[in-house]
Amino acid sequence: MKKVVVFLIVLGMVVGGSGLASANGFYAITNEIGYQGTVWNETDGTGPWTTATPRDGYLYAMVDYPGFVNPDYNYLMSNWSEHAVSNTNNSFLQIGEDGNPSVTSASGAWDSTLTMFNFFVSGANATYASSYSRFWQPDNDVAWGVTFMDYTYSFTAAFASAAAIDADGWLSNTVAPDSIIGSFTGHFEVTADVNKNPITNGDIYGFDIAFSKAMFVPLDEHSSWDGSDVIVTNSFGAAVPEPATMLLLGLGLVGLVGARRTFKK
Repeated sequence: MKKVVVFLIVLGMVVGGSGLASANGFYAITNEIGYQGTVWNETDGTGPWTTATPRDGYLYAMVDYPGFVNPDYNYLMSNWSEHAVSNTNNSFLQIGEDGNPSVTSASGAWDSTLTMFNFFVSGANATYASSYSRFWQPDNDVAWGVTFMDYTYSFTAAFASAAAIDADGWLSNTVAPDSIIGSFTGHFEVTADVNKNPITNGDIYGFDIAFSKAMFVPLDEHSSWDGSDVIVTNSFGAAVPEPATMLLLGLGLVGLVGARRTFKK
């Protein structure tokens, strides 16, 4: 009997040890991200340079979401509503792709309290042609077209209220998160100039960007760069854990109860 109890405890820990509810898909959409970080030129060893602040970002990440015609999106970029469209914007960054052609790994889920949303996305070979990839190169003071050789971005969003089942049967929350923290790291190669002409032997850069809502200038406090109204966007969701996962987690809890009774004896 003790062996069975121990097995159930271990099984429950394996399933729930990370504190994240497993999910088949997720979406994370917000235009309330501030960011700042460093960029350096690995080809000639110059830098690092610090991006300007405050800078505002826009996130539209989606994996296997049935509520859209295209269930996969991978958009992480400077907020077009906040900053004038220009290749000379200090610290401009952009990945924008439908269908996630460059994504190699992605996951997202709510924690056990349903008030903390965690996710990460990693990818490789995100080109300007396939993903509209651009990044600010400080030594040239321009955001030319690039190829992200590798990249990873992750976010944690904390909410005052818990997520709830939406009309699509997913756990979602559409209120503004109390906080957002995260990072965007990787390497890119310069592959196109501002006129979209190919560049031979483009320099390779590294970057390390930190994200935080604390660095963000609230959208509801001002209009966009062109004077138009700004719409605040926040929507986070994940598929409900599969019944098998919930069953295993339940068995783990049963094991803990049994162990407590055994130890009392």
